[in-house]
Amino acid sequence: MLVKGVVFYLDSELPTEAKLLLEDFRLAVNNAIRAGLQARVTSRNALVKIAYENFREEHPRMYAKHLVSAFEVAGNVLKNHRRRVRKGVTCRIPYVKRLLMKAENQAYKLDRNSGIIDLPIMAGCHVELRLVVSQYHRKYLDDMSLSLGSLTVLPDRVMVAFRKDAPKPYAPESALSLDTNERSLDGVFVEGDVVKAIKAEFPDIAVIQQRHHDRRKRLQKKKAHDRRISRNLCRREGTREHRRIDYRLHQVANSVLKFAEEKKSAIVLENLKGFKSKRSKELNRRMSVWPRRKLHQIIEYKAQWKGIPVVKVDPRNSSKTCPVCGRIQYSRMGAVFVCQCGWRLDRHINASINLLQTAISKGMAGGLRFNPGAFQHDVMMILYEPAMAARSEPNGTSGIAGVT
Repeated sequence: MLVKGVVFYLDSELPTEAKLLLEDFRLAVNNAIRAGLQARVTSRNALVKIAYENFREEHPRMYAKHLVSAFEVAGNVLKNHRRRVRKGVTCRIPYVKRLLMKAENQAYKLDRNSGIIDLPIMAGCHVELRLVVSQYHRKYLDDMSLSLGSLTVLPDRVMVAFRKDAPKPYAPESALSLDTNERSLDGVFVEGDVVKAIKAEFPDIAVIQQRHHDRRKRLQKKKAHDRRISRNLCRREGTREHRRIDYRLHQVANSVLKFAEEKKSAIVLENLKGFKSKRSKELNRRMSVWPRRKLHQIIEYKAQWKGIPVVKVDPRNSSKTCPVCGRIQYSRMGAVFVCQCGWRLDRHINASINLLQTAISKGMAGGLRFNPGAFQHDVMMILYEPAMAARSEPNGTSGIAGVT
């Protein structure tokens, strides 16, 4: 079962009864966390057994199904806390600070035509939440093959989970191999005898990260006398940075998946788990905030939603290996990979060729065959660049792009 969370903003201010429900729900979650720590349990069922009767008396204004959802949220918090403790991380007793509430699909009603949520507070008391519905939301509301999942209510917006059975991945007719770099996705596309280089550029992400990093450093220095204000301002900068980067990552992923779906391609990605850089302090900082795993995560879950096959392979020495003779160049390389056998190619494209050969050798690319000698050096397809989709911004960040 696949789950997709869709964010809706409210057409008007949250009703008073709903605000009180959010406060009661947060209180119930925090009380359940304390009860779970005392009893040393982390599952929802165990929390229900030890605390449900007492909580019904302490929270008489809350709908019974909402109370069970509070135990579920508390159980997730306790599991994360237990995981951190087992890793030896020093942490405080967890608690939920933000106002929120979660309701299962049996505990609310959503009119898909009008976008109105009927949310019960307690017996005889219901509130209506009017949602702002756009063309993007209509794509999910009008699709009757999607069933409703849980509902999460925040003071200014709600998140509705839509569910569907995972579609069966199609049999690939071609392959799209991608090498992930700091400023682009470089790869090769193979369809029969056609072999082309692929490029999706996002250089503005590194610019945005560096810009917000410098702003936070200036704020910490300027507001060193007041750590509370410094922390709040830096948090605001971080939130804006994440939103700007996520927007661009989704644009890149959409371009890649649209191309793969049109060509019936299998996507080959690097398995970058455990990647570490052991060079300069500045490079380590850049690599630590490089959103490689985030981009792969977006591509993977969107591909799974559309039934596009994704293969992940070990990228070890992929940019240092000659795809023709198999010789590994351990010496420092420049932008171009040069082998003694005469093979010469951009090292990023060379890495994507090796990734594709690894996937094919393991039988994970639909039985495709690929001859590196058929590669066309003079053909380059641009899947994405900032000028194609990213919205313009006052500071001109999105205008910084190199076109191949």
